[in-house]
Amino acid sequence: MIPFPATAPSRTALPIAARAQGPYIYDADGNDYLDGSSGVLNVNVGHAHPKVLQAIETQLGQLTFVHRTQFRNDPAARLTGRLLSIAPARTAAVEYSNSGSEANECALRLAFAYQHRRGKPQRTVILSEEPSYHGMTAAALSITGSPGKRDPSVEPLLGPRANRVLVRPKPGRRRATHEEWAQAMLAVGTSKVAAVVIEPLGGASSGASPIDIDTMQWLRRETRDNGIVLIADEVMSGFGRTGKWWACDHSGIAPDILTSGKGVTGGYTSLAVALVAESVTAAIAEPLGPIVLGHTMSANPLACAAANAVLSVLEDEGLLSNAAMMGGLLADELTTLCDRYPALLSDQSGIGLMRALHLQPDQPADTNKRIIAAARANGLVLCTAGIGPATNSVLVAPPLNSTPEVIVELADRLDKTLSAVAEIGAEHA
Repeated sequence: MIPFPATAPSRTALPIAARAQGPYIYDADGNDYLDGSSGVLNVNVGHAHPKVLQAIETQLGQLTFVHRTQFRNDPAARLTGRLLSIAPARTAAVEYSNSGSEANECALRLAFAYQHRRGKPQRTVILSEEPSYHGMTAAALSITGSPGKRDPSVEPLLGPRANRVLVRPKPGRRRATHEEWAQAMLAVGTSKVAAVVIEPLGGASSGASPIDIDTMQWLRRETRDNGIVLIADEVMSGFGRTGKWWACDHSGIAPDILTSGKGVTGGYTSLAVALVAESVTAAIAEPLGPIVLGHTMSANPLACAAANAVLSVLEDEGLLSNAAMMGGLLADELTTLCDRYPALLSDQSGIGLMRALHLQPDQPADTNKRIIAAARANGLVLCTAGIGPATNSVLVAPPLNSTPEVIVELADRLDKTLSAVAEIGAEHA
């Protein structure tokens, strides 16, 4: 066997995580890191939450796996009922998968099945946005508006380009307005459009930039009036991250299909969901199972038990309202940092505890990566975001059970980080 590590670690090697508790991760040398991005916006209730650990331990001693074609299981049945109770209006079905990519694949299959069953097989075009990120499986990647993810070697997997139309905002803007969406629909022809896929609150591609509320509402009206399936990708923004169950709730709209993952199990196990409206299920008029992706581990009892525990923590500890309150405090702290480092930062954006610091457009393209490295040196974990000068940013998204003290500490470590990056930038100016 090749010993681990196979080569001597470089000076830039990542630290080895040894344990984690609450908002902190500890490496093998005992250094602590404040998890300022909740992993990758999935550790929503913090690390090693005792209620979640207990639920997982209990389920481990009872039942970890049965296949859904052979048995039902109680954790999955309970989770389905709970999800339907918090889902957008008129949701009728929950389809399970293991990742956000898979949930978006499921949503696309359902959209095409919906159009086919309605006698509209000519509807083969999917409209999505640049910037956006919808996953790394083939169909999800094909609608992803993030050029860095689209290596030429994968293009043969992605299907005809004519069936995937990216709607782009005007230069300098981060998200498209309804005018850009209208122009794209007109150019394609609404009779050819099967679905519109949106991120109500952008993540890794746009740096927590929300779609304007009027654009969201326009898209809902336009898709409903023209028989187009509206899919909301809330893999990052769902399950209370924005201070409401769904980012869609802030604009008062209910999509036809909502996909989410990450926060549903808080990073403790793998699970993702597609919440499907009655209008879609009724049109298909047959069990969805043969149409959607059939993954071995979908709705397994261990993952569903973890998700039930996470939902209980979110509800019992009032974490949606806490996310809204702590999000306001975090926004104030980030605005202060923008004012303190105007040559480096332009502004902050986001909703609740899903926020980002945006870089000045004239900053080098790798500045957000340098901020991430400097943050790690100052005991802070963050994520890069953005696909160009208008969106290059750093995601700041601590767990939903963060306290005011955690937010202040995060801001302090971030201040030290930005000071170091600004100082190095000044030396090289």
